[in-house]
Amino acid sequence: MKLIGLVSLLFFATALGVPGRAATPAQQKTQPQGPGVSILQEPDHHLLYENADMRIFDVIVPPHQSTLLHRENYDFLIISLDKSKITLQRIGLSPVQLKLPEGAVRFFRGGYSQTVTNDGNRPFRNVMIEFLNPLTSGGCSCTGGPADAICGCPNASPLPANWERRIGKVIVAGVTLAPGASYSIASQMTTRFLVAVTPFDVLNDSVHEPRHVEVRLPAGRFHWLSPGLNTVQNLSSQPLRFVKIEFWGTPVNPPAGTD
Repeated sequence: MKLIGLVSLLFFATALGVPGRAATPAQQKTQPQGPGVSILQEPDHHLLYENADMRIFDVIVPPHQSTLLHRENYDFLIISLDKSKITLQRIGLSPVQLKLPEGAVRFFRGGYSQTVTNDGNRPFRNVMIEFLNPLTSGGCSCTGGPADAICGCPNASPLPANWERRIGKVIVAGVTLAPGASYSIASQMTTRFLVAVTPFDVLNDSVHEPRHVEVRLPAGRFHWLSPGLNTVQNLSSQPLRFVKIEFWGTPVNPPAGTD
C-alpha cells in the first residue's frame, strides 16, 4: 500500500484500516505521453492515497494562479470544498469557466492536457479521485436530475441535499445529515469510502469489530467503510455533508479499528 498524507490522515489510516495496496508491476499502467507534466509532478496536486484502482489527490490552487500544464490521463471526479470560480484550458480548445458551489461534484473524462486557473480570491480546493481502471466506462449522460449537474450538462440544476448516481461501475452519492441524524449504507462492494465536505464528527456502527467507532476528520479527508451494513450518525451540533463512493475494486479486509 502506498499512502501519503498529513498526520490526521495517517492516524485514521492506522486506526481504521486503509483498504489499499500498491500496484504490482503487472498492474501498473504505461502512462500515455503528451504535452505537459504528469499529474504526479504538478505541484498543486497532492497525492494522498493510491492503489491499483484509483488515486486520491488534495488539490489546492492559490487565488489568481494556474496549475502547470498537466496530463489528465484517466477519468476523474472532483469534489469542490468551497465556492469557487475556475477556468479550464485544454490544448486546442477555447477556455471553459466553471462556477462551483461548495460541495459540487463533477465528473470528467480523461485523455488530454490542461491548466486550471483559480479566478477567485481564495484558494480553490478540491478532492480529486482518479480512476486508473475502466470503472467509469460509459461516462456520464444528460438524463435529468442530479446526474446533469455531475456531468456538467447545460442548464443543470444545483445538486439537492441528498442524491445518488451511478457512473459505469461507480456509485456516487451526496448526503447531508442534520445534527443527530443517521444514514445507513448496506453493500458488499469492496471499495467504499466517505469524503468529508464539511468537518466530520460521526459515530460509525458496522457489523464488524469494533462495532462502534467515532470518526473525526477535517473537510477534504476520507473515511473507509467495511463491507456490509454501516450506519453513520452525526454527532456534531451542525449539519454535515459528505460524498459516498463505492465500487468493486481492490479486495480489502474489514477495518481493524481501535478500542
